Amino acid sequence: MAYVEMGIIGEWGEHHDPDLSTYWAPHDEPDHVANRTWIPGMEKILGDAFAKAFKNKKVMVRYAYEFKDYEFGIYWDSWSQPQEIVRGYEEMKKLGDRWKTQPIGGEITWNWGDLARFKSFEEVVADKDTREYVMEQIRNLHCNHLGGITWADFNDPEFQKSAETLQKAMGYRFVINEFSYPKEIKEGEQFPVSFKVINTGSSPFYYNWPVEIALLDPESHQKVWGQILEGVNISEWMPGDNWSLDEHKYQTAPETYHIRKNISIDAPIAKGKYILALTVLDPAGMHPSLRFANENYFEGGYHPMGYIGIDESVSDTRLNPDLFFDIQSDKSLKYQLKQPVPVIFDTDVGNDIDDVLAMQMLFNYEKAGKIDLLGITISKSNPYSIEYIDGYCRLNERGDIPLGYAYNGATPEDGGYLRQTLDTIIEGNKILYPQRSIKDNLPEGYKLLRKLLASQPDNSVVFIAVGPETNLSRLLHSEADEYSPLDGKSLVAQKVKLLSVMGGLYGNEFDFPEWNLVQDINAAQTVFSEWPTPVIASGWELGNKLLYPHQSILNDFPDGYKHPLCVSYQIYDKMPYDRQTWDLTSVLQAIEPEKDYFELSTKGTITIDSVGHSLFNASDKGQHQYLMIQGKENIQRTLDAIVRQVTGKEEKNINQ
Repeated sequence: MAYVEMGIIGEWGEHHDPDLSTYWAPHDEPDHVANRTWIPGMEKILGDAFAKAFKNKKVMVRYAYEFKDYEFGIYWDSWSQPQEIVRGYEEMKKLGDRWKTQPIGGEITWNWGDLARFKSFEEVVADKDTREYVMEQIRNLHCNHLGGITWADFNDPEFQKSAETLQKAMGYRFVINEFSYPKEIKEGEQFPVSFKVINTGSSPFYYNWPVEIALLDPESHQKVWGQILEGVNISEWMPGDNWSLDEHKYQTAPETYHIRKNISIDAPIAKGKYILALTVLDPAGMHPSLRFANENYFEGGYHPMGYIGIDESVSDTRLNPDLFFDIQSDKSLKYQLKQPVPVIFDTDVGNDIDDVLAMQMLFNYEKAGKIDLLGITISKSNPYSIEYIDGYCRLNERGDIPLGYAYNGATPEDGGYLRQTLDTIIEGNKILYPQRSIKDNLPEGYKLLRKLLASQPDNSVVFIAVGPETNLSRLLHSEADEYSPLDGKSLVAQKVKLLSVMGGLYGNEFDFPEWNLVQDINAAQTVFSEWPTPVIASGWELGNKLLYPHQSILNDFPDGYKHPLCVSYQIYDKMPYDRQTWDLTSVLQAIEPEKDYFELSTKGTITIDSVGHSLFNASDKGQHQYLMIQGKENIQRTLDAIVRQVTGKEEKNINQ
């Protein structure tokens, strides 16, 4: 689903009879009469409801002169109808640059007005003057799509020719006119890739889908390696503007976007000759989907650029055009909806500020449809942690999320920001509004975990734990109950896919008992020795390399001066300071492992000694691994991803 057309109200759901406003004269009466020819207040009711319901999709409304308080697109159902020039075309022109961020489309309705002289849509577009009139409106309004052609005969060759002319003008049309790369590259070494792209269509592509550079097998044309080009935002590749009907071109020519990247092969690749290719992936399933308007195309969605050698020279990079597949004939592309990953978060919010940042990451992942946050268990045994987390859930419109609590657990002290943030009043209002407290008798953390796990499919739940392992240890030692006939360890083995845990120290750079483990050593020893599924640990040394920038706290949040995250961050320590991202690394790895932000150690076993040291022993049979990161470029790339996910902002810059 690309866009949502708002219907519901009025005849045919087209926002008239009755109207939503009094901007335009009523259809069948001389003057507007409230609740007969128009509905007072309905415009705001619909606008608010659709804006809330479709946060990640573009919404389109019927008339450009309504919903002025909302950034909606437009579907005008009377393109090229002279009777609708003022009401439709001219009102849409008044929206200015709205087309750059919101889709503009609709229908050509040929059974009324001046277009009624045509007996079919084929006749409409066959008429040269009418076709050029349609083209002018498409280009000047930056039309993305047109309907109203359901009964057209697409087997008619004359109609095909006319329809193709219009279709090439509508929407985006990305043309790669230059691509450069070295003939030979070394595994593990960086190499430059550069290409120029221009949008010769009428509108942008309205979602920022990822661009992938890939290596293909030279015989099968199947992908053997791929990497997302970070920082390339295809939704900013704009067409030209101000169409000249006489010259058949935009007076403001479309910009040429020059993408330059230094990348490296970050996986073992056999020496040999490959094909370097480019594609755009549908982020729902990460399959090739959007295509460029270039003839060098392989079935399956990849655009081959030429041969390239891995640790081997290639004398001729040119491809034989006979290898290319007819792009219009490719029926192999598919959409695959990734189901949200069920996630449970165990946190000690209140001990460190990184827990709040990690929690915001999870809420943003959920808003983006990537996860289903099943519940939050609290490992800090302080009642203000309950209130803080409940208020923060409500801030993110998840006041319904189940909470569990580690009664008689670790770290009972208040911490450095819980009470202070809960007591903060700005502009006469509290910044957090909790409705649950210690008085509400939250379930024991392990009991809630049993309930949540029992309701999920087998081998599906991703568990993220970023504090003392109290709740996890109690879960492992729990017995059968009303939620499941299985004991805790068996229930975890059946339902959990992965445990991503922040705790310990790995490598030779540092050696001291890590804080999370020390707070409940017995629990840590139990979890690392008995947890029955794969475990990925993020050590202290990893988050210590990735410092969250205080500038983001100051600049990246709307009304940041009263945002609870920003207020808590500034209460926790004296500004300016850049805080380590310990807990955030466990979240990033758990939710986006395919992005390869971190390296994984070999498999092995982690044990915790009597004072809290974490010891790793490599073993092919082990289920434990820990995260690593090296190199300034990788560190910056990963930190950028963390900041984007905490703030909920996509990266906007294109390297030009």
